[in-house]
Amino acid sequence: MRRFLYGIIGIMLKEYQNYIFDLYGTLIDISTNERSKSMWKIMRDFYNVYGCVWKRKRLRDAFFLFDAGERQKLRVLTGVERPEIKLERVFAKLLFEGCPHYECSMSINGVRLDEYRKRYETDIEGVISEVSLSDWAVAAANLFRVSSRDYIHPYEDTIETLNALRQRGKKVYLLSNAAKIFTLPEIEATGLASCFDKMYISSDYGIMKPEKEFLLRLINDEDLDPSQTVMVGNEISSDVAVAVRCGINGIYLNTAGLSLNKAKKAIEVLRKEENTDEGINTDIILSGKISELLMS
Repeated sequence: MRRFLYGIIGIMLKEYQNYIFDLYGTLIDISTNERSKSMWKIMRDFYNVYGCVWKRKRLRDAFFLFDAGERQKLRVLTGVERPEIKLERVFAKLLFEGCPHYECSMSINGVRLDEYRKRYETDIEGVISEVSLSDWAVAAANLFRVSSRDYIHPYEDTIETLNALRQRGKKVYLLSNAAKIFTLPEIEATGLASCFDKMYISSDYGIMKPEKEFLLRLINDEDLDPSQTVMVGNEISSDVAVAVRCGINGIYLNTAGLSLNKAKKAIEVLRKEENTDEGINTDIILSGKISELLMS
């Protein structure tokens, strides 16, 4: 029988040995706007320092176009429906394509931009790969992130709850759809870096939830018993979905404030679409409070 728990004080959640957490919307509350005019003005001016004559809107559109192109290329290469790219490749490509350039004395990796642009004419992949691994790419990605971000902070009791689970002898893992180039600094800045036994970030693996291979990679690499493992997240279409696809239990952490009926209906629809085994449970913490995981 399918079982739902609604985060009501006094109801006990099953205790597991291994807890796998999503990041954004589950452990970290964040607001970003990647179409912000002010953000793209900053990025336009940043690229202008490196010889690129971008218009704000054209730069924004090129970013999303190049992003989609990288994803499609990886989709064809891997056969994965939801691949995850190295976003730094997009920032590198914006240096060389889509806009006029002026002669520039700036360097990356000790190589002048003008020299890179000459090489780009005959060795696109070589130049993109080289620049995407540079400190410049790290700076570009993090400027993009901080200028698009309105706020970021852990949810209440997040760090305390993760630490309490580990103090009880539980294993705590991160499984996040994210670009490591700016996600890792955010994990460190919010004090979460020491809370996990291991972190799995999608850009390291080229695949995103709900593709089951991403979660299975963690389970297999860490030699986890699926019956003693639970996936905790705030997205039904991603976190709950990857759990049911892998045949493990899930906990939907309702940080979005859905009504009980909406949350339950969405999960039931997903379970029906995925033809979920009746023995796989999806519990709901309706309050969205992570501390209720300790009520076990």
